[in-house]
Amino acid sequence: MLRLVCTVVAASLVSATADSSATRWEAAKLVSGFLGLDKQREAQAPPRGLQVIGGGFARTGTKSTEAALIKLGHKIYDTRSILECKHADRWVKAAQQLRDGKDAELRALLADVEQRGYTATLDFPVNLFAKALADLRPQAKVLFTTRNLDNWYRSWRDVNQILGVFVLRPWSWLVDFGFTEPLCEAFGFEFIVARYPDHVDRVLPWFERVRTLPSLDPEGSKERWVAFHEKTRIELVKAHGDRVLIFDVREGWAPLLTFLEVDDEKLASEEFPRVNDVQSLKTVRRVMDFIALFLPLWPMLVLYAIYAMTKKKVKTA
Repeated sequence: MLRLVCTVVAASLVSATADSSATRWEAAKLVSGFLGLDKQREAQAPPRGLQVIGGGFARTGTKSTEAALIKLGHKIYDTRSILECKHADRWVKAAQQLRDGKDAELRALLADVEQRGYTATLDFPVNLFAKALADLRPQAKVLFTTRNLDNWYRSWRDVNQILGVFVLRPWSWLVDFGFTEPLCEAFGFEFIVARYPDHVDRVLPWFERVRTLPSLDPEGSKERWVAFHEKTRIELVKAHGDRVLIFDVREGWAPLLTFLEVDDEKLASEEFPRVNDVQSLKTVRRVMDFIALFLPLWPMLVLYAIYAMTKKKVKTA
């Protein structure tokens, strides 16, 4: 019931806002994917094997790169896919095994991912496995999206503030992002998810707000994240440098097409995709807060709508 209401109301409100646009619709699709509502995106496809491994962190143009790869015929595995495929616990186990020098779970996971037809991985936290995935798939290209690190951290903190809604009631009843904690810990990095009551205010029994981001607000957080970003990049390049493209989406199609050995002059002349900017996500977040705040009203509204339609049918008959 809640998912139905979220889908209908979010779509109508986003499309009705004065500042709605294609990018805001993309942001709405991103959010709906976390709620398991973007079924078409995760639909089974013929297995073709993993061809592109994303090593870049979120907010480095990964969603724009995803749109570009989809145009090139790829199926993308990212955080939404982890949740949709119910793989969260398995990725945690894979990370813990890698820490101990084993890769049995990662091999099994990769086989499952490929069997579902995914051909590319992108975004955090799947990017943390890029080096290990490249070891297992020596024929795959490795793509590390990047940007100015000051701008990256600012955007990364902003998006955690905006999409931190998923660690709050009522959304946390549908989505569990807690798996990122033990996963990052296995890679030697502390990433604490905001929780009630230490970091979250419970305004109403069903509605919470983040008071502080424990892994992004304390002094030194920026330096920690930048160091983690650079450590991940350096280790990846050191291990697979001849297969790695350090890619800034502002460079457009040319370096990506060359790297992937795609000859498409028409596509190369097009503007590179630009999706899920922070302002778009803020618009979607306002809609989500509206839905969450008035949560008790939505079941009554749905029941009333059903009653009204049933009554109308009876009269017509």
